[in-house]
Amino acid sequence: MQNMKHFITSTRTATVPSSVKGINGSCVVIPCSYNYPEPGKQITGYTGIWHTKTNDVIYHKDKNQIKQEFKGRTELVGDITQKNCSLKIDPLRQSDRGPFYFRIELVVNVDDSSNTTQQINKSVLCDLLVLTGAPQPTVSVKEEVVEGQTVSASCSVSHSCPSSPPEFTWTHSGEKHFQSQQLTDGQWKATSVLTFHPTRADHNKPLSCTKKVRYYSMCHRDRENCGAPVYLNKKVSVIQLLVI
Repeated sequence: MQNMKHFITSTRTATVPSSVKGINGSCVVIPCSYNYPEPGKQITGYTGIWHTKTNDVIYHKDKNQIKQEFKGRTELVGDITQKNCSLKIDPLRQSDRGPFYFRIELVVNVDDSSNTTQQINKSVLCDLLVLTGAPQPTVSVKEEVVEGQTVSASCSVSHSCPSSPPEFTWTHSGEKHFQSQQLTDGQWKATSVLTFHPTRADHNKPLSCTKKVRYYSMCHRDRENCGAPVYLNKKVSVIQLLVI
């Protein structure tokens, strides 16, 4: 598990992972939270800002302030009024390297007649690692494969885009269930569970699953379809069914 970065001004903190991995052309969500433990003060305005080391703005609620190369690709996916400052970048580009910084400006009601703007100290995301290829899924079977008895096989893969998780297909028919598990540092685990009853005809046959992942075209020669979603399949054959 990666370390979490905590940046403190008095008792105010903001927390992000030390690094997050994402796949080029897919999306990534950078987890972020902050704390403002000053009871009795009424907050009347919230402005969360993400920017680069050189102060290029990658997210701001005023879209005119966002650097051109990030416009239309960034959004806060959490409720900033509930101390969730998580950032989504979609689609992720190879050039989207960290470190990235976050700060929040709070408009605090001092008394009945005046407000003041207070800023939680900047917190840095040390690295955003942009991968050029998606990880391979893994397949496993828990039970001994016995003819006529229920067998459950699972196909799992990690990803960084909870809004568009991978889709799975199997080479064997059966009942399918999808599970999603949040891991640490912006990673998720997607799992497809296939339940079926093997027959003698399945003996020595491979059991495979295919993972379909959404990407975006990156505007090279095909200008007409620039930015259109593309779905790529990754197939893995890992198991020979040995039916008893």
